[in-house]
Amino acid sequence: MTDSFGQISSHYGDAGIGDRILAALREEGVDIDALTPEILAPIDQFHTRGIVATREHAALAAPHEDMHILDVGCGVGGPARYLASTYGCRVTGVDLTAEFIAVAKMLTERCRLDHFVDFQQANGLDLPFADASFDMVWCQNVTMNVEDKAGFYSEIARMLKPSGRFTSTEMTSGTAGPPHFPLPWARVPEISFLVPQADMRAALETAGFRILEWRDTSADVVASAQRQTERVRYAKLGVGLVAGADMGDRAANSGRSLAEGRLVNVMMLAEK
Repeated sequence: MTDSFGQISSHYGDAGIGDRILAALREEGVDIDALTPEILAPIDQFHTRGIVATREHAALAAPHEDMHILDVGCGVGGPARYLASTYGCRVTGVDLTAEFIAVAKMLTERCRLDHFVDFQQANGLDLPFADASFDMVWCQNVTMNVEDKAGFYSEIARMLKPSGRFTSTEMTSGTAGPPHFPLPWARVPEISFLVPQADMRAALETAGFRILEWRDTSADVVASAQRQTERVRYAKLGVGLVAGADMGDRAANSGRSLAEGRLVNVMMLAEK
């Protein structure tokens, strides 16, 4: 299992992400010293359905300004900045990939949100915080790269205050066979750790969570591929600047796998 951590970090952590983002923004005439979450949204929301899913996810989770939220698998910080700027809450983001953390800090400073949002490199299975440090834990497209789901959910539960909430959007395995690779979270099967929905629910409940809401959003993901907002995400100022030039093809494989029942996308909310 340990070897997979390096492979996962390498999958995501292409060098020069920050420089590519800033150069692309300059070329399009964007003032890189006056960035906003809205300007960055086509680039930094590189999970399934992007900013649309983040807004829906936040509406379900209902964060508020008195909360301190932990974003596990924060990437380059898009959702964390959205939560802080929209709801006024404090957000701490962690990610396994050092390059993501460096870029997240840089972009957050340029958005002038670093007084609300901070980041550090960490493994979601061994988080560097005391028990009961957070009001909410937030994840988007993280557990597909987590083999030890029982350990991960136990660590999430440890982070939360009593009655704290955990909210997540993830891919699970479908019933029609393995998905088509390469995928957004894995170019090769060796770092993709999908489980059926029932197994994910069981792991959450074993870790001490009560599931409040569970939504199958697969049809929404498939339908979104035809929308202009989704096409923008794969344009010049899009997620390819972070996730790689092949991200469009990988996302297409994800959509095809969802449509064929090889994957299921879920959004859930649970309480400790």
